[in-house]
Amino acid sequence: MSRKIFLFLLIPAVLSLAGCGYQLKSQLDYSTPVAGKKISVPIFANKSYRANLGAFLTGSLVEEFARRSGGNVVSEDAADLILSGAVMTYANNPVSYTSDDKVREYRATITAEATLMEKNTRKVVWKGAVSWSQVYPVNKVNALQQNSESAAIRELCDKLAQQIYERVATGF
Repeated sequence: MSRKIFLFLLIPAVLSLAGCGYQLKSQLDYSTPVAGKKISVPIFANKSYRANLGAFLTGSLVEEFARRSGGNVVSEDAADLILSGAVMTYANNPVSYTSDDKVREYRATITAEATLMEKNTRKVVWKGAVSWSQVYPVNKVNALQQNSESAAIRELCDKLAQQIYERVATGF
């Protein structure tokens, strides 16, 4: 008897969910600030002590926006939107040590600020700050250590570019 009551209650619940308008995210038609628009990404300023971070982040942003917007990254003359910004800080701190008190791993952190603006009206569409950290191992050879840090920086810039795109696309 309790099984019949359970089914009696379950069927209306399932049917009401089916008619509530819920759809998977990929099926909804989201109108994002960058949808169908051409965007320009001038080289980000670098206010940190680490050289070339603005250029690295700009490269990652161009790749991310081109990949996700279907290649609508263009020069400033042809753009509808301009994404500008700056790398504000870069920190590189030890996070773990060996038993003989030598650094085993470092954590690199980059913080950047970005602004998306309509080119013609100069209206700010989105403005925000993002930050990301990446832990990387210490290498005994100095040249390899620089390679580890450079790889971490590339990964950081890619993650920041993803964050910026997602925030711009969702309006957050």
